[in-house]
Amino acid sequence: MNESQPETIRKQFVIVKSLVVNERGEILFVRRNMEDHKEAHNKWEFPGGKIEFGETPEETAVRETKEESGYKVEVQSIIPKLISSKWESQNRASQQILIGYICKLIGGESTLPDHGVSEIKWFNLRDAPKNSECLPGTIDFLNLYNPSRKS
Repeated sequence: MNESQPETIRKQFVIVKSLVVNERGEILFVRRNMEDHKEAHNKWEFPGGKIEFGETPEETAVRETKEESGYKVEVQSIIPKLISSKWESQNRASQQILIGYICKLIGGESTLPDHGVSEIKWFNLRDAPKNSECLPGTIDFLNLYNPSRKS
């Protein structure tokens, strides 16, 4: 190993995403506020985050949706695909294994309690953000929910 070059830190995370559907069939998106991570800043995705120790993925889906949007949800089903994405910078590489759940809105109201979220918005399927406006895996999960949608 070259002494002048620090070793790359490698991390792997399991992330749960909640594809939340309201009574009008609209899908909940959150816009990421991550100024220190330019590839993710201002990108849309579904509410979600890392599984905490001792927590089930379903519990993570419910907790993260509440934390990031203020909405209370109920898990309906798992999206039948795991997605892997990778982020690399000069001294750090991380891999995210994404698990997606379809969730039903059951209460709450939109709030911005999470510093990592700058906007919360419901979209009709036809008006959902494009793949280039989203974080990796978002549109893949959306297409599995509604396979007829084109990104």
